Amino acid sequence: MSSSTSTRNRGRLISPAAGPRRRKGRLVVLAAVVVTGGMVVRAVTDEGDPPPAPSGHVVVYEVTGPGGRSPEIRFTGEGVNSSEKVEAVDLPWRRELTIPAGPGLGVAQVMAANGQGESISCTITVDGHVVANNTADGEFTTVSCSNMITPVGSNR
Repeated sequence: MSSSTSTRNRGRLISPAAGPRRRKGRLVVLAAVVVTGGMVVRAVTDEGDPPPAPSGHVVVYEVTGPGGRSPEIRFTGEGVNSSEKVEAVDLPWRRELTIPAGPGLGVAQVMAANGQGESISCTITVDGHVVANNTADGEFTTVSCSNMITPVGSNR
């Protein structure tokens, strides 16, 4: 049989030259349908996925006292191995910051000196939950609060 003659394929007349092109065209169309369908499925499932985990913990340090002033307050700023200091601070004092999440434990810590007030108190809140609270009575005392911060996604 010559290449210019048509052949029968399951009841249809097919030119020998058109056969491979038809199959290739069908494969391209099939691939496009699969890719498009995959994108639609991905878009639908993305809507139901939980939101991504936060990249840090919101930490709030608070120092209060009836004396109205603290000579010095020290607190951790990055969660590990860093501290900041403020001096001659009017009370109440509040600092909010985000400590990076994990992979290891972080530290939230605040320490405040009391001037001539009757007492001084500190509180640490992590992600909206009070995790430490302390009071020191008397003039010229210090108070401290601290708590370990677990990585995001682990149990507290």
